[in-house]
Amino acid sequence: MEKLSMPYLSLDHLKMGLIRSGQLKLLPKDDEKIKHKMWPIVREMIKTVIENHQNLIIEGDYIPFEFQKDFSAAYLKEIRFLCLILSQNYIKHNFSQIKNNACVIEKV
Repeated sequence: MEKLSMPYLSLDHLKMGLIRSGQLKLLPKDDEKIKHKMWPIVREMIKTVIENHQNLIIEGDYIPFEFQKDFSAAYLKEIRFLCLILSQNYIKHNFSQIKNNACVIEKV
């Protein structure tokens, strides 16, 4: 993302900002509750980006899989949803490499 100069938003950073500022009275481990609190904010940010003809990569696992129901067809045609899924076998055989590269984008 940085190499291509694409703007991006880390939902983990947003989560921690909301928790540390006291705006979100949850613990970092409360992922499912956090998803439900953050999604309305992120959803409206996505709509704003689309309406302003901008680009934004949103990275993180706080987007519900059923996100499509919250957007009209006009919005959906502008959204590209990519989900990285690693098999249990891949993780088992590559765990040290995955762990060593976990925060690469934040430290480039």
